Amino acid sequence: YTFKLREGITWSDGKPITAQDFAFSYKVITDPSIPNSTVDLFRQGVDAQGNTRFPTLTVLDERTFRFQLHQPDVLFHVNVASIRTVPEHAWGKAYAEGRFNQIMRLNEKPEDMPASGPFRIQSFASGERVVLVRNPRYWKVDKQGYRLPYLDKVIFAVVRDFNAQFVRFKDRELDAIEVRPEHYDALKREEAKGEFKVHDLGPALATYYLMFNLDSRTGKDGKPYVDPIKKGWFEDVRFRKAVSHAIDRDGIVRTVMAGRGVPLYSYFSPGNKKWFNPDTASYPYDLDKARALLTEAGFVMKDGKLHDLQGHPVEFSVTTNSENATRIAMLNVIKDDLAKLGMAVHLRPAPFNEVVSAMRNARNFDAILLGWGSAVPPDPAQSKNVLLSSGSGHAWDPHQATPVRPWEREMDDALYANAATSDFAERKKHMDRILAIWAEQLPQIMLVSPNQFVAGRDHLGNFRPSALRPMLSWNVEQMFLTQKRKR
Repeated sequence: YTFKLREGITWSDGKPITAQDFAFSYKVITDPSIPNSTVDLFRQGVDAQGNTRFPTLTVLDERTFRFQLHQPDVLFHVNVASIRTVPEHAWGKAYAEGRFNQIMRLNEKPEDMPASGPFRIQSFASGERVVLVRNPRYWKVDKQGYRLPYLDKVIFAVVRDFNAQFVRFKDRELDAIEVRPEHYDALKREEAKGEFKVHDLGPALATYYLMFNLDSRTGKDGKPYVDPIKKGWFEDVRFRKAVSHAIDRDGIVRTVMAGRGVPLYSYFSPGNKKWFNPDTASYPYDLDKARALLTEAGFVMKDGKLHDLQGHPVEFSVTTNSENATRIAMLNVIKDDLAKLGMAVHLRPAPFNEVVSAMRNARNFDAILLGWGSAVPPDPAQSKNVLLSSGSGHAWDPHQATPVRPWEREMDDALYANAATSDFAERKKHMDRILAIWAEQLPQIMLVSPNQFVAGRDHLGNFRPSALRPMLSWNVEQMFLTQKRKR
């Protein structure tokens, strides 16, 4: 693959954007000391010594660079477009000195960070807002030749939870928001008075899941990440299937999502019509099946509590982010559902950053309830970070040097085969196999998928929300105000 940059494009500080900037950025994302998930898109198996293979990037001239691949990758051009390019002239020295992670923190004078997009950072207030201002050197122009963006400033507000977001939108403090299903009716009733419109984008690509920790590794203290007793339960697929059968997904849709969603058993939501397969295994609410699976796995009931063969009561905690009332409500339903099997489930809400840190770094959790958004495009080749056993998003047991379980090796092989051809029928065959394995092994127990709603003020010109991320701001450089904001 050979890429040529547009002539005359510059960073917001006026320095030219060059092929060397792309080479520097690629070096950064493939550096194991720099945490990121983009690197998973570029993994191409391992060499004879077991080292991860990455495509080789060569700079041909100031505006041209070329990637040499080890194997075909149908969406490689999209992967390259996903690289968040950083300027070597600004951060090359810090990287060479091992200070890249430090210098990229937003408390390191964010206003000095050069940008290539329509806006650059003006200021950042932790827990409050990010303020972006127009980049006058952005390369795009409209049909009349006017340089974009139209807006001089965009403010992204940080809110503590979705209820606070809902209130701030009603109070005219926010101009556009994603709308939770449970808030839809209240906003819809106030459209005319509030001078905004609620947009129904149909079935979401987003999903919710419950995931057990299957990590066999030990931490720096020499202790296993997961209690070996619990690990034995979680690793048994019959246990995971029993849990799946015990969850009343229809009840979650009805009580938590106000009926605006669907039960889910597959990695992809029904909103992804191209890749969704309705014929994979499903686990409808059935306590009798759940009990039968647990009995087959050696669990027994004693005094109303479930015990394993060694007599240990089945008890574990589930973590989710405390800012998300929807997820906490789901967990309460699941806690009550699993209590009917004699399982004791403890809820452990925590700030989102702590949940992510537990999942990515500390690995000190029993189970987690979170959700997936969707890659753009929503293609399986964009899910390498989750589906590949070596991926950082393979969160039940991440960063495997070689696949730990036979079914993970089979998923790896199928995903590489899926990405190696442009023939859709062939790709669909391999993806259907991955979805079948996913539904059979339940590395993550899929729960529900919501309908997608957003709301935007009437004074937002060119507001055209999309089901794909970023759904509110994908065309922010084209947006404008038709009149002054009202308060």
